[in-house]
Amino acid sequence: MKINVLVCDDEKGFLEIIKKEINSIAHKLNDEIDAYFFSNGIKTLKFILDNKESVDILFLDIDMPDVTGLKIAEKIRRTNNEIIIIFVSAHEQYVFESLEYNPYRYIRKNKINEEFEKAFMDAYNKILDELTESIIIKTDDGEYRAKLSDIMYFEMNLRHIYFYMKDGSEKKIAGRVTIKELERKLDSEDFIKIHSGCIVNVKYIQEYSGHDITLDNGTKLIVSRTRLAEIKRIISEYWRNKI
Repeated sequence: MKINVLVCDDEKGFLEIIKKEINSIAHKLNDEIDAYFFSNGIKTLKFILDNKESVDILFLDIDMPDVTGLKIAEKIRRTNNEIIIIFVSAHEQYVFESLEYNPYRYIRKNKINEEFEKAFMDAYNKILDELTESIIIKTDDGEYRAKLSDIMYFEMNLRHIYFYMKDGSEKKIAGRVTIKELERKLDSEDFIKIHSGCIVNVKYIQEYSGHDITLDNGTKLIVSRTRLAEIKRIISEYWRNKI
């Protein structure tokens, strides 16, 4: 697995300390870690917002002269909730203020040797967990990694399968993939086939009535007669287990 790490701190000596820590961890993991180091907050923000490279983990100093780490986090969180932000600071009074930007950890500079590796490994394992709960799908635009929990349903239309996300976006799967092939690839009890051309994530089903199911976003989908009883049983069982 390859992950991208970005470190921003205006103290260049401190950047060198973190660089050594990351090199040591990369050696232990025997994994590919691309690390980017910035001593300027504005350049850091530009790098991330321009999408020059996707960033998985961001170690961010809070107290910097050009732009504070909190301000950087605020701008990032307007468009990206996926980056794992770990604040690094010599001033613990910022802890509560930083919570507004959903940080994963808060590392104290005077405890960097004790706290950095654990924070890094916890973030690394979080990414691993998310990957196991994701699916890589080839689309016309390239490969797309989608969290299974964010996919509402797949539907066949004119010999192509489209998938629909909870954020309202939709994408077409490239090539001639069948629903059966997709079903095997998903291998998840959360996804149920409601007819020969449609697989639905049961967590988004809000209602079933007659031969229809209604999703949280108001989308109505038809259930085949042959699968109706089974689908109702699965939905009812899922809802009971969630109560």
